[in-house]
Amino acid sequence: MNSRIRAVPLFVAAVLTSCARQPGVRVVAADEGPGLIEGTVIYGDGRPAKSATVSAFPTDRGMAAKVPSADTDELGHFQIKHLWLGKFAVTAKKENEGYPDTSSGFYGDSKIAPITLSPSHPSATDTILLGPKAGILVGTVADAVTGASLDPCVDFHRASDTNNFFSGTGIVNAKYHVLVPSDRDVIMKIWREGYLPWYYPGANHKSEAEPLRLKSGEERTLHIRLQPGNDASEAGYNTSLCFPHCRP
Repeated sequence: MNSRIRAVPLFVAAVLTSCARQPGVRVVAADEGPGLIEGTVIYGDGRPAKSATVSAFPTDRGMAAKVPSADTDELGHFQIKHLWLGKFAVTAKKENEGYPDTSSGFYGDSKIAPITLSPSHPSATDTILLGPKAGILVGTVADAVTGASLDPCVDFHRASDTNNFFSGTGIVNAKYHVLVPSDRDVIMKIWREGYLPWYYPGANHKSEAEPLRLKSGEERTLHIRLQPGNDASEAGYNTSLCFPHCRP
């Protein structure tokens, strides 16, 4: 078995959209196989990370089913069984403590070296180091006039790289807790049908938007209030990624 330690920076989202796609990759449903990936997830000080979630993302095929995953036990140990033979990027997250899943380039730039399972080596051992922590946004979203709670669409992207983003609905709800890349400038937009868009730190026009920047582990509270109205010139980009109630 091969053992290695890899730094894995964190994503909390009901809907995660990546703009990077691999043309020509075959999409198949998960099937049971002889493969096994096991190992340990640890914090930076070497302590085992209990209740972290480890996922094995196939890198040589698409997925038409849930990505294989497992939670760690009290000793930080995990096992992902019944994998098919092939290549996997193994990542860990513990979002309730601020550690995101770097399977999305939105959170980190480092390449994840794949684990290869083959007929001669159908199992592998991996030690995954959590870190660094993301920035944490908490707060509420509501109608600015009535105070009614709203579940909006969101778009977060790096100010320096618009190809690294996450966008959709379910990421930020009326009462939200969301992770953003730490120590990076991030553009934040919130919108919903029948309301003017909201750009951080509270503008209704993209030209007035300012970057959000949080330190590793820093938590900030934002109570977002959407103003009723419509502005075609400020219509949401990436709206096709959202459910109908998000579209202007």
